[in-house]
Amino acid sequence: MKILIIEDDADIRATLADLLQLNGHEVIAAADGVQGVEYAAQKPDFIFCDVMMPHLDGRGVLAAVRQLPGVAEVPFVFLTAKADRADQRDGMALGADDYITKPFAEEEILAALAARVQRHQPVREKIRQLTEHHERTINAHWSHELLTPLNAVAGGLDLLELAGDTMSPEEQKEIFALIREGVTRQERLSRKLIRYFELEQMLRSPSPAAAGPCQAAAAVQAGATKAAQEANRADALVLSLADAKVPLAEELLRDAVGEIVQNAATFSPPGSPVRVTGVLTGGRYRIEITDAGPGLTAEQRAGFGAFTQFDRKSREQQGLGLGLAIARATARVAHGQFSLDPGPDGRGLCVRFDLPAL
Repeated sequence: MKILIIEDDADIRATLADLLQLNGHEVIAAADGVQGVEYAAQKPDFIFCDVMMPHLDGRGVLAAVRQLPGVAEVPFVFLTAKADRADQRDGMALGADDYITKPFAEEEILAALAARVQRHQPVREKIRQLTEHHERTINAHWSHELLTPLNAVAGGLDLLELAGDTMSPEEQKEIFALIREGVTRQERLSRKLIRYFELEQMLRSPSPAAAGPCQAAAAVQAGATKAAQEANRADALVLSLADAKVPLAEELLRDAVGEIVQNAATFSPPGSPVRVTGVLTGGRYRIEITDAGPGLTAEQRAGFGAFTQFDRKSREQQGLGLGLAIARATARVAHGQFSLDPGPDGRGLCVRFDLPAL
């Protein structure tokens, strides 16, 4: 196994390298965080990383590594001289797998290595299979998105198991909140994946059809309102909805609109409106969702697909990049159209669903 050690203390770095090499592992050793991120491009199978380092600390290294193709899902264990639970919670929230406190025993290092590799192997193998199957459409970041919530759950449970008896009630509540957040995020990601593949299966049918019909105004309002609330932008939502019956199950239309409103609310400036309109005209029901965010270039609007995110680093995006693909597939199973255009005055984005009205 190829193991990356990122540690600014030369003695600890050498000791750990010797231990791992004696146990048959290939070792890459970096003397600081900047060098560690550079060496991570060599795609190690496991990373041990000090927390407190000059230039770039362990948290910065972890955040950078989680953006690297082919490395995002690699087990990552912090080495720390501080047994600070706040630091541990921060690390788990970022996706670290474990903390080992210095000075450490050889058995601790080998046990952590074995446990984390065993935990990750089934998931990594499934991700590898899925990535090979969808290699033309899937970006490398999504494996990290699937694993990070699991890391928060597993790390929180480990922390409770090891130190729960010494924690105050408040500290225990914080750990439970972290676990719950991981579970909620994992559920949300899983539901998106399931919905996307369900829609793709419908579209492969000779005569795509989604159960329905539903009253469009109620479904659109429910999806938009929930998404705006989850983004803490309920006050930004402006609704103007005529009603019509459309050939979609209510949950499909609700969730598709919610995906778009969530993006609009997340990436538009505070205080700017997110407008959702529904108009019945010429036997068609047109839904438009407009925002004042950064928008998309003509190339991005024409080329989006599943597992695609735009300017992921600058926009600090999380998720799988499925929102637009789910919305488009939903329109198509209803024999409708889906389009992206610049917003009013060329600012922001205008997303349109054009659906047949019954």
